[in-house]
Amino acid sequence: MAEGLSAVNGLNRCPHCGGSDIETDTAAGKLKCKYCKTLFDAASDNAAGGMESLKGDTVNAGASDIVPGEDIVLTFKCPACGAEVVLNTEEATSASCHWCRHVFSANEKMPNGAVPDLVLPFKITKDEAIAKIRESVDLNSPTLLTEFRQNFKPEEVRGVYFPYMIIDLNTHWNSYGEAQKSIGEAKYPPYEYEEYNISREFDFLVDDLTVESSASRLNQDTYVNSNNIINAILPFDTENAVAWNANYLRGFASERRSVDTNSLKEVVALQTGDMARRKIKTDSPQYDRGIHWEKEHLKVNGSKWKAAYLPVWLYSYKPEKESRIYYIAINARTGETVGCVPTHGSSGQNIEARHHHEDETRFEVQNLKASDTFSKKGKSYKKEIDFRNDTRVIGSLSHGREEMLGVEKGRFRNGANYTRARSSSSSSNIGIVIFIIIFIAMMILAAILPGGSGGGGSSSSSSYDSGSSWDSGSSWDSGGSSDWGGSDSSSGFDYDW
Repeated sequence: MAEGLSAVNGLNRCPHCGGSDIETDTAAGKLKCKYCKTLFDAASDNAAGGMESLKGDTVNAGASDIVPGEDIVLTFKCPACGAEVVLNTEEATSASCHWCRHVFSANEKMPNGAVPDLVLPFKITKDEAIAKIRESVDLNSPTLLTEFRQNFKPEEVRGVYFPYMIIDLNTHWNSYGEAQKSIGEAKYPPYEYEEYNISREFDFLVDDLTVESSASRLNQDTYVNSNNIINAILPFDTENAVAWNANYLRGFASERRSVDTNSLKEVVALQTGDMARRKIKTDSPQYDRGIHWEKEHLKVNGSKWKAAYLPVWLYSYKPEKESRIYYIAINARTGETVGCVPTHGSSGQNIEARHHHEDETRFEVQNLKASDTFSKKGKSYKKEIDFRNDTRVIGSLSHGREEMLGVEKGRFRNGANYTRARSSSSSSNIGIVIFIIIFIAMMILAAILPGGSGGGGSSSSSSYDSGSSWDSGSSWDSGGSSDWGGSDSSSGFDYDW
């Protein structure tokens, strides 16, 4: 049969006989027809490009909202022979016709989001995965937990398809602030510098930003769990993902998606902001003392969401006396291996393990408008500009999110204005100093003047009034910091979706 039969109606079919009963041959890195044994390449269904035309939110069928309580038993009519087959979606996401062996899936007809739009087939074989696990564990290490060493069985590794969202974005970035570059090569302070008022505005197009879509893995507190290693083995070559076909799941486990697009918009916006910020820093090496952004704004003009299954080899271990589960994960496309194992005197968590989305996601910059205006010369005993924030990564799921979870929670617009105001810090410190000076002065007066004790107490009470410098509502309030315009000099990151 013609080569064009390899992809019909969104499914990969055998180019030799046209059969749909196929499986993944990881050793060959190809698909294999179970009828005629032909090996062939899967046809990609995730071509790059086209982000500039995105308007509004486009959500593919597999990425649509999960609707609880709908019928879980679905009936399908076989397109090959006409037989009716019943599929219980609580037990399986795929089935085959018991007459003609045609394999079909619930695909977009499933109302509960269990079936994705795309799947990336396994490429690393099980034997290769076992070898990588052995290489990653030093059994001779004296710090390794004896119990783990005795029960180490890498051959128990399992192939699992994990759910992810793949997002294309059409956004617009706008930011302004101050930047400094060194004058000369002084080795000791004071350091001379030139300061510039700078602004950057551009269209920022993101291709295949990949985010976990399982609620259990979105919580990547490494002091609670160790599953951040799943995030750390990204990126995958998602441009080679193919249209969903139930055949790819044969011999592998899979996990259902448990979060919807709205629950991920904040994470997606923050990571996109990280990427834009990193791009500016990379393109402005002259500002070696750094940049303090007064304002950063991301406008999401359009997005496209696709649910995908991505392949992982996973080895897990649970000590008898611990609730924590330890993992070693392997990207089944690239071979990237990250793990955490139990050791003496340590929980073994791999705190720094994370996907560097700010460096490893594809993007394109268009219509760049840049302005750099000289402001002044100066000297400083510090090597960096005050309140430098051009290097921060606030969309990191593994260790950058404490900014949101800390004292600023609830004080930012749209959940994204995480950077404490520059003026706030200085005014707060000044307030503390003034209070201490007034308090000491009143104590001295109370000790010297007759009857001064009462007056001192009154003044001290007045200077401690929370309506002024001690009021966290004034110095941390996001109402001004997320508002464009005016003379407000506070910094932050806000976005519009």
